[in-house]
Parts: sequence; C-alpha cells; structure tokens
Amino acid sequence: MAVRDRGLLRVLAHGPFLGLGAIIILLGGLLLHQASRTAEQSALALAGRSAARAALALKGDMLTIEARLRDARQSARASAGITLGPLPAEIRSAAPAASAGQFAMVRDGDDVLAFLVPAGPGAPTAWMNLPASAIEDFLVPLPGTALRLFSLGGEPVATRPEPEGIPGGATASLWVLEGSLGVEGIAQPGGIPAWVWFVPALAIGALVMAFRERMAGAHRSRHKLGALRASLARHAAQLSVNEARMRLSQSARVAVERRDAALIEAWPCPAALIDLSERLCAWNESFAASLPEGLLRRDLQLGMLLRHLDTRTGPRRRGPQHPRVRIIPLADGSRLIEGVEETAQAASPDLARGLCRDELETRAPLLRDAVLAGRLDAAREIAHAMRGLASNFALLELTKALETLERAGEEGVKAALAEVEAAMPAALQRLAVSQRA
Repeated sequence: MAVRDRGLLRVLAHGPFLGLGAIIILLGGLLLHQASRTAEQSALALAGRSAARAALALKGDMLTIEARLRDARQSARASAGITLGPLPAEIRSAAPAASAGQFAMVRDGDDVLAFLVPAGPGAPTAWMNLPASAIEDFLVPLPGTALRLFSLGGEPVATRPEPEGIPGGATASLWVLEGSLGVEGIAQPGGIPAWVWFVPALAIGALVMAFRERMAGAHRSRHKLGALRASLARHAAQLSVNEARMRLSQSARVAVERRDAALIEAWPCPAALIDLSERLCAWNESFAASLPEGLLRRDLQLGMLLRHLDTRTGPRRRGPQHPRVRIIPLADGSRLIEGVEETAQAASPDLARGLCRDELETRAPLLRDAVLAGRLDAAREIAHAMRGLASNFALLELTKALETLERAGEEGVKAALAEVEAAMPAALQRLAVSQRA
C-alpha cells in the first residue's frame, strides 16, 4: 500500500497534473464568481421591475399635485388643500437645497409636505400636506423587494416595507419626476445554486480518476517499450529508403527546371512559364522588362501575375503599363505566357474636328438660353463641357471666354456670354479650315 501511495505522489507531482489541478481550481472559482454575478444581476433586474411599476403608479398623481401647486402659485389664490405662504419653520430647515420653483417633498411625521421650493428663506410659496399612508399605498413592492420614495438630495419620503425590513443588496433607481422625485427598488441576491458547488467537486473526482489511470498507463508503457523500439528500427530503415528516393526525384526536378529556364530564355519574344500548380517557374529578360521591377519571383501565383497583364483579344481596355499577352496551354499541363505585339489604331483627326464643331454648334444655343433664363448652374455646366472641347483643339480665345463665363456671377454672366458669342465664329472657322486641310 505504501508503494502505491508513493506512486500516487509521483503522479501528483507530475507537471501536467499539477497544471490540470490548478486549471480546475481556477475554473471552479470563475464558476462561483459567475454564479454570484448572475444572482446579483437577477436581483438588480427584480429591483428595477419593482421600481418601474411603482414609478408608473405614482407618476400621474405626482404630476397632478405639481400642476395644482404651480397653478395656485401663479394665480396667487389658495385652493382646497393648498396653502400659500412661507413654509413651516421645521420644514424650512429640513428642505433640501434646490433651485426656486422646483417641486419637492419632505416627510413630516405621518404626513408628507409637497411644495415648490421658495425663492429664498421665508419667501411665500405653494404647499400642501398629504397623508404618508396615501403615498405608501402606491408603493407595492414585488415579492423579495423593498421600495423607497425619495425627493431632492436623496431625502426619504416613504418606504415599503418599514426601514428595518428593507433587505440590503442590489438597488435600482428611477425618476418619477425628473430631478424632483424618484423611487428606488431594493432586492436581496439569492444564494448560489447547489449544482454550482457540485461541478468543481465532480471535476476534482475526475482528476483523481485520471491520476489512477495515469499510474496504470505507466505500468502498461513499460511492457510496450520493447515492441516500440523494434518498431522504431523498422521505421528508421523505411525513412532511409524514402530519403534516397526523394533525392533522386529532387535531382530530376532540378534538371527539368534548368531545361525549362534555358528554353524560355531563348524564346524570341517576352515569355514566361507557369507550372502545373499555377505558379511562375521561369521567364526571360524581355518579359521581366515589361513588368514593374521586383514583381517577378519564383512560385508567384498566376492570379497575382495576371493583375499586371492584358489577356483580352479585342481592343485594349487596360492601360499601356499592362503588356498584352496570350496564354498557350502545353501538352504536359503547364502554360506558356507569350507577349503580343501592339498595333496602334489612330483615330482620324478630321473626324475629331468635325465632331468638336458639331458639339459646339449644338451647345451654343443651349448656353444662351440658360443664361437668359437665369439658370446659372446649368449655364456653368454647359460652359464647362464646351471649354473642355475647345481646349482639346487649342481654341484659346474661346476657352478663355468660356472660363470667364464659368466664374461669372449674376451681374457679369451676360457680358461673359457676349464674349463667348464673339469668339465662337472664329473658333468654328478654324475647325472648318483645319478639317478641309
């Protein structure tokens, strides 16, 4: 028995088991902490519901009382239950500090005094006495909670149940009248459930079972050690054979790569080779010169390379910095990227001048109508478009006149229009002469 105990101690002292035990203790503590927080949050939610229900019950009557006090003070006429005059001396000393005219309540024995804060000590104001029991009837706490009605400065007005019966714990406050009267719900958090304590105990029991299994595994491992050594020897022999085969295949691969590199380097035009895994494996100098410096590298993915190439067969849609290529599939599954010579297609200058003349003649009446109608934004847009056409064909006078019209305000836009109309015939004549020439 003593030998088995020493074996158990050796297992317990093993690093992984100590770490596992520490983790179980930590997780148990976290579980207990989370259960405690859950109980507190439940108590806070219960206190909030109790306070919200009491606030809704009180709000209507408190608003009515405040409105009656303000009407009495404004009309300077006392009504049933409302007194106009200075507050009683004992209430005046206990009244909280607040701005003049703010609604407040103070407990006075079995009564509650509701009043508007006077402008100064001894100043007249409107006030009335209310039975404390009538206000406490609105404070109906939920089971397991207590309610406290408080006024300015947190002064208590009414409580349910009595103060000595209020449990400590989570509290939630809500305003019945913003800044003047509030209600506070109080709830005692419940205890931690029994299953929360059971989980760490179950984990510790599982750890003990793991310790015992570890001891049995140590005995079994000694018996298997001889068989494992023989197996390791067989695996070592197999690894030697595999290493020799890998060296042969690597040599063949290097030879193929050298052959492909020599073939691509001798290609008459820009070219690159993509292997079966769709990665760049060889290219020549002319292909590298057509792309940004530092872009090409071995094993570059085909998708990354195609971002810098133009593979379309129709008219060029990408910029001149993207060389045009074609992709040719090879018999072994690899692909050859070969450069394609560009054929420039220049547009007819006469056709461009004719189109510019037609556009200017079409937009000129629209510009005049927009200026005369006072639509300056539309006139500026038309002038901007015409100025772009004129500047493309070096019609400097017309360009300058259109720029002046773009920047002109309501007072100078008509004068700018006259400059544009004066420069228009010469510009059209210049386009017509250039077209005939």
